[in-house]
Amino acid sequence: MNAGIINLSEKFDEHYSKELEKNDISVIPLTADDFEQEIKNLDAVIIRENALEDAALTCKILLKLKEKSDLYVWVFSSGHQKFGRTVYLQLGALGIIPEDCDATELQLIVTNSLKKMNRKRENAVLSANDYDFENDMEYALKFKLIPRNHSLKISGKKEIPLTNLEYKALDMLFRNANNTVTYEELFESVWDKDFSCQGYRIANLIFHLREKLKKNSEDPTFIRTVRSRGYMLDLSSL
Repeated sequence: MNAGIINLSEKFDEHYSKELEKNDISVIPLTADDFEQEIKNLDAVIIRENALEDAALTCKILLKLKEKSDLYVWVFSSGHQKFGRTVYLQLGALGIIPEDCDATELQLIVTNSLKKMNRKRENAVLSANDYDFENDMEYALKFKLIPRNHSLKISGKKEIPLTNLEYKALDMLFRNANNTVTYEELFESVWDKDFSCQGYRIANLIFHLREKLKKNSEDPTFIRTVRSRGYMLDLSSL
């Protein structure tokens, strides 16, 4: 597992790195200028900052990470204030690591989260492997998700580019095609966090997905709303 460390005004001390590496987490030093080039090689990111000096830059980095990845992100901060912590969490940080956090505690925070993430990925792979493609080959050929490109092809037509979150949502719906996926299941699959009345985020994501399908398909009504429960990818019209 790889953890990228983005050093701002404060530096990530070597004893923290050594503790992570003892637990099979490779530490990759990054800067605010080069972190985007390494996103695809990372499992997690820690932003090491001084909140009094780096708040604006930290927010900018969090926005970029949220836009381009689903990585676990922590802000390891000195001089932090309650308002700043709230903003960071709203921008996608998994947590705020305080200045008095010792190396063992930080290692446990990161390791426990990454192990949980890996278990969910393994379960997702098993679920995908259990999908009955032999009996539903016609669906698989006509409604084709392309993992390498994070895109979709419908009936061999033009490839539809998707954002990372859109692809994850559509993948979850496809693995449960013609069956309801609840709001909770969809949220936890896409954001890898516990669902807590955040249906508006799912609704917004599904809205954008439907808009893309509408522009690129003669029959864009694939994603059906199952009232009070969730959504269904209805492939019966293919």
